[in-house]
Amino acid sequence: MKKVFIVSATLLMVLLIFLGIYNFAFKKDNPSSQPSVAETSSTSSKNIILPAKIEKIAAISDGPVLAPVVDKKTEEIKYYDAVTGLVWKMDSDGQKKQQITETKVAGLKNVLWSPDHNKVLTTIEKAGQNSFYMYDYQLQKGIALKAGLDTAVWDNLGTKIFYKYYNSASKERTLNIANPDGSGWQKIADLAAKNVVIAPIPLTSTISFWNSPNVLEETHLQTVGVTGGEVKTLLSGRYGADYLWSPKGDKVLVSSLANKDAKNMTLGVVDMDGKYQDLGIPTIVSKCVWSEDDKTIYYALPGEIPTGAIMPNDYQDGKFNTSDTFWKMDITTGEKERAVEAADIKGKYDSSSMIISATEDALFFVNKVDKKLYRIQL
Repeated sequence: MKKVFIVSATLLMVLLIFLGIYNFAFKKDNPSSQPSVAETSSTSSKNIILPAKIEKIAAISDGPVLAPVVDKKTEEIKYYDAVTGLVWKMDSDGQKKQQITETKVAGLKNVLWSPDHNKVLTTIEKAGQNSFYMYDYQLQKGIALKAGLDTAVWDNLGTKIFYKYYNSASKERTLNIANPDGSGWQKIADLAAKNVVIAPIPLTSTISFWNSPNVLEETHLQTVGVTGGEVKTLLSGRYGADYLWSPKGDKVLVSSLANKDAKNMTLGVVDMDGKYQDLGIPTIVSKCVWSEDDKTIYYALPGEIPTGAIMPNDYQDGKFNTSDTFWKMDITTGEKERAVEAADIKGKYDSSSMIISATEDALFFVNKVDKKLYRIQL
């Protein structure tokens, strides 16, 4: 009996072990014992929140804008509504929009902010004529500048303005300096060209000027001290040229034609000795911005320029829009790379008024196609 009991107990234990192994394997492989796909998805969706995809290029204004500027300390953006003339501000990602003026401005054509963004020079068109005004946001006071004035710009500190003045009686054109309200003016130099561009040279007490870009005219880049003196020619011999000074004022980008019969604009750089270096980039300086390192440039490369288009005249006259791609270049090494990959460009962008954030993690530009302000995530 004892032997029979031992054998029976042994067989029972083997059977129990077998059933345990079978039961474990069966439940593991049986689909009915596992969560369904729907259950898994439902559970996952409750616990996992997928981040929204950030577009590389995105519009951050609701409508057309003029004169966007970025505050280098707060990264806040100010701009004029191109339709109403009202002023707005917002975060650099387009959030927290806030209207900061109440008065609508009709006929607003152009705006130039002072370096501290507390004052503006505005151009307003009335009955086909342009009038110039200065407005101080701190004092909440505006003043009309004298007739005969045009092409007004701020000095490097925002304490003076430079402007071209035409004397209709003597037929003389002069470059002048004055207080922001136009008082205390002083002649700096005589001007030969009817249409000129004026730009103070950063970190200097020198101002530059040149005849407005025109394919039919040789462009003369000239400089003079802010108190007057000898006028020096830094570069000539190129046509349809336009210029953009580097942050340190030791070099200037130039987009131009090598001669009046050339078809393609090219970008170059000129040092203070007048030495020209071709960068081999077929773009214009209005599509460029300097990095604060004084050697890197970000630029838009224009596409879809019509065959037979006369550059830069036809583009300046608004006869077509370009389709841009976005790049950066180290001008000291010549190294180029895309700032935005081709796959991330999902619309048509004709960039202008390009600016860069203080931390250089974003570019901003006004798209001439819809006049909205766009942000490029770098």
